Amino acid sequence: MTASRIRVLVLLLVVAVIGTARPSDLLAIQVVTVEEHWELRLGEPDANLSAPQVTMTMSPTSNLSGRHFVFTLNHRTYPQYSPGGMQVQRWDGENAVDSHSGSSTSALWHTGEVVAWVQRLHLDDGQLTFEVVDGESESWGSFGGDDLRLHVASNLPNLNDYRPGVSIEESGVGYAGNRVHSLTLSRLIWITTDGVTYELTAPIDVDTDLDP
Repeated sequence: MTASRIRVLVLLLVVAVIGTARPSDLLAIQVVTVEEHWELRLGEPDANLSAPQVTMTMSPTSNLSGRHFVFTLNHRTYPQYSPGGMQVQRWDGENAVDSHSGSSTSALWHTGEVVAWVQRLHLDDGQLTFEVVDGESESWGSFGGDDLRLHVASNLPNLNDYRPGVSIEESGVGYAGNRVHSLTLSRLIWITTDGVTYELTAPIDVDTDLDP
């Protein structure tokens, strides 16, 4: 993903959120929930090697210097590496400090399967929640919810500093990219304190070093 395409996506988001708002209303917009809808299309996975392996990153702010979250697919890395399955992790800067692993520990093994999931950040009364929900795949079935959810106290006033460019730049296939056809951010949803939902459908292929 080039920097120019990321800037275009951010611009589209801003226009979508504030395009119908009056200037006097802009300061009142408080984002409290952000959802990223993802889709991974496999070529031919290798279950014996736990290949491919994907690492997703999502931050409530515009950088990774503070608290942010990681979702690993087809491997788990905290506190030590384990093949297969999936895991959500909380990071403070460069250090992983907490994790929850999904119930399935098997490796992806179906040729041509599609893995879909939603990554959600939610801020409520001083508590920041990161979770993976609505996951579906042929190898793992339905996944997400309690076992892929992390909570942490937060003094953030809102999620207005969230930037999709962070997720796009910092997520990708870390191992065996030749076994993946595409990793796509298909949809973005964010919700404000007044219950208004904004949505942007803008399929973005994140990793270009994959199977054609």
